[in-house]
Amino acid sequence: MNQTSSAVERVLLWTVPVLSAWLVVAMPVFAQESYYWLYAQHPDLSYFDHPPMVAWLIWLGTHLFGDSATGIRLGTCACGMGTVAAGRALLRAFGAGSTAQVAWLLLAACVPTSIATRFLANPDPPLVCAWLLTMLALWHARSGNLWWWTLAGLAAGSALLSKYTAIFLAAGGLAVLAADPVMRRQWRRPGPYLGVLVAAITFLPVVAWNVGNDFESFRFQSTGRLEHASFGLRWLGELIGGQLLVVNPFVALIVPAVVLWLWRLARSRSVPELWVLAFSVPLAAFLVGAACFVQVKINWLAPATTVGMLGCALWWERSGIQRRRPVLAWRLAVAAGVVGLLTLGSPLIRLLPQHRGTSWAGWAEIARAAERWESVIDDPDGIEGNVFFFAADYRDSAQLARELKRVVAELEPDEVVEPTLAQNVMGSPALQFDHWSPPRARLHQDAIFVVSRPKTRPGMVDMVRPHFGSMERVETVHVRRLWIEVLDAEVWICRDYRGPHVG
Repeated sequence: MNQTSSAVERVLLWTVPVLSAWLVVAMPVFAQESYYWLYAQHPDLSYFDHPPMVAWLIWLGTHLFGDSATGIRLGTCACGMGTVAAGRALLRAFGAGSTAQVAWLLLAACVPTSIATRFLANPDPPLVCAWLLTMLALWHARSGNLWWWTLAGLAAGSALLSKYTAIFLAAGGLAVLAADPVMRRQWRRPGPYLGVLVAAITFLPVVAWNVGNDFESFRFQSTGRLEHASFGLRWLGELIGGQLLVVNPFVALIVPAVVLWLWRLARSRSVPELWVLAFSVPLAAFLVGAACFVQVKINWLAPATTVGMLGCALWWERSGIQRRRPVLAWRLAVAAGVVGLLTLGSPLIRLLPQHRGTSWAGWAEIARAAERWESVIDDPDGIEGNVFFFAADYRDSAQLARELKRVVAELEPDEVVEPTLAQNVMGSPALQFDHWSPPRARLHQDAIFVVSRPKTRPGMVDMVRPHFGSMERVETVHVRRLWIEVLDAEVWICRDYRGPHVG
C-alpha cells in the first residue's frame, strides 16, 4: 500500500463513523422511524407490513438510550458500520488491494443510499448488513466448511427477519452454485442444505406470526401490492430518477461502464465479478420490472446498490481507469466526495416546510398542545383510558404517539399515556395500528384529533365528523424554526365516539 493510499484510507476510516454518528444525533426523527418505534413499544414475533428485526433493534436501543434519536438509531448505526466492515472483508476475500478498499470507503461516505443505512431506522440497515454477511459467509463456505454454511444460513435468515426482499439472496445463491466451479462441488455435500435449514429456522418467528394472523403480512406484501397494478411508465421514471440522486449523480455516471466491465469478466469466468452480479442483478431487475406496474420506492434497491458499490470498487482498482484517464478519475473521485460532504448539512432539513407525506419536525409542540386539551376534557372521575388520541394517517399518528410519551414523561412521569389511533378510527385500514388498539373498544369515549397540514386535507374533518357526536376545533398550532413555519396543525375535541363504521 503506497503512502498516499494509506493516508486516504486512514482519513476515511475516521470520516465514515464520525459522519454516521453526526447524522444519528443531529437528524430529526422521521415519521416512518416513529412508526417503527411504535413497533418496539409492542414487541412481537413480526408485524403487519414488515418482519420484526427493525423493532427488535429499536427496542434494544431505546432501552439503553431512551426514546431519543440516538436510542431509536443505535441498532441502525451498528448495522451500517457492520455493512462497511463486511464490504471490506469481502473485497479482501476477493483478492482486492488497497485501492479497492479506499474506493469502498469513499463510496460509503458519499453514496446517499449507503449513508442512510447508517442513521435512518428502517428495515434496510439490518437487511443490507445481513445481505453482505451472507455473501461473506458463502464465499468462505466454498471450502465446504459446515461452520461457514451455518453462518451463511443464520445471516440469510436474519436478512429475512429484516425484509421480505431478502428472498432474492436465494437467487444469488443459486446463481453462484450453478456458475462458480468451486461452489458447484457443494451440491453433493451437506453444506447448502444445512444453510437453507438454518435460514428457515431463523425465519420461523415471522412464519408463526403469519400463521396466527391469517397470513396477512405475506398477503399484504405479495398479492396485496398487485391488486391495483397497471402498466405504465410513471413509476419506472420516478424509480430511475430517484436512483440517480440516491446513488450520487457522479457515481451514477460510471455505473454503465462498471456493469459492462463486470459482465465481461464474469463471462470470462472471473469469480468475484460473477458474485457481484449474482447478488445484485436479480433484485434490481425484478424491481425495475415491477416499477412498470406498481410503485417501487427508491430505498428498496439498497441491497443491490450496496453490492454494486463492491463492483465499483473492484472496477476502480482493476479496470485501469486511473492509469488511462487519470484526470477524469481524479475529478470523479473529488466530485463524489463533495456530494458526501454536503450531507453534513442535512440536519438543516429541520428548516424546510413540510407540505405533504412524511414529517420530521414540530411534533413536540403539537403533542404538548394535544396533551393540554386532553387534560381539559378528561373525565372528572379520574378513570384512566376514557380519552384517546388520533391523527389523519398512520405516519402522523406515529409522530404524535412518540412525542406524547416524551411530553408525559417530562411533565408527569407516573401518568399513563392514553392510546393513539390512526385512520382506523374512520374505518380505514391503518397497517399495524389495526393490531394495537381496536377502535370499537373506544365506543362513546372522547378523543383529541390532530390534523397536521390541514390546508392540504380540506375534506378530512368532514370524514371524521360522522364518527362522533360532536367536534370542536380548539387550537391551531403553528410551528416555526428561525421564523420559518415548518408545520401547522389543528387540534379538535371530539365527543362520544360512535365507532369506525357508521351510517
